[in-house]
Amino acid sequence: MDVNFLNILNYPNSRRFKLSLALISSLFIYLFLIFFQPFGVNNYQANEHISWELALGLISIIPVIFLTISFNEFILRPKMISHLKKTQIILWFIYSFISVGTSSFLLYNYLGGFHDFKFSSYINHVFEISTVLVFPFFGTLFFFRYSEITKDYLETRSISKNLSALNEIILLKGDYKTDQIALRQNAIICIESEDNYLGITFLENSHVKKQLLRATLSKMAELIENELFVQCNRSIICNLYHLESIKKNTLGLNLKLRHIEKPIKVSKTNTLKVLLLVERHFNTISP
Repeated sequence: MDVNFLNILNYPNSRRFKLSLALISSLFIYLFLIFFQPFGVNNYQANEHISWELALGLISIIPVIFLTISFNEFILRPKMISHLKKTQIILWFIYSFISVGTSSFLLYNYLGGFHDFKFSSYINHVFEISTVLVFPFFGTLFFFRYSEITKDYLETRSISKNLSALNEIILLKGDYKTDQIALRQNAIICIESEDNYLGITFLENSHVKKQLLRATLSKMAELIENELFVQCNRSIICNLYHLESIKKNTLGLNLKLRHIEKPIKVSKTNTLKVLLLVERHFNTISP
């Protein structure tokens, strides 16, 4: 799993990321100011220790930075840029740092009676705040990107595992000792309830065949532990390996399997599960 700098710069767009970025950045700046007291926070009194008065006085910077970043991420960025390219991400970071530096500079001067309300001081403050913001910004971005990459990697491994398992032979057993059939998983098209029996529809030498076993659908689902075999309704299990198309309308969800003429209706209780599995596997599955 190769994680390089350009991959990390793929900017997440989730609500969770935006809130985390705003919260982590505001807390990081607050704690940095409390413990290191830079930028004239304590009028450069090196011997001054952390006091409750200082801690309470600076706490207002948390909502200011949080609201600034939240406004940028939730309101401004969607209106200005729909999809960030890598070069635009750098420019967006620069703007974000400047906006946070501006809002914190105004707050800093408001709390100090505008004693340092000068352009040169503003430039220095924005630069200094920006150097500090680099850590929570890139730290949060790296964490979310790494989480996404890890998730994609695990899903890819899971898909590969399921697809590899399709080449394995599985023994489908009925209620009687002689009532069984051994098939490759990728040969099985569907398993359907037929009164007290199950109809196993499968491919053999490119021909569609059917075998009846006396068993229940739930028992068969326990035998096949591959998630590509999904129960669409109370009477049928489908192998998504043979999925040809999917259609959703006001009447519900229907799957069309190769080699099966009639579409298979998905029950409402199973619709979400089927959609998630199709979304996860459909682009990977090939006949």
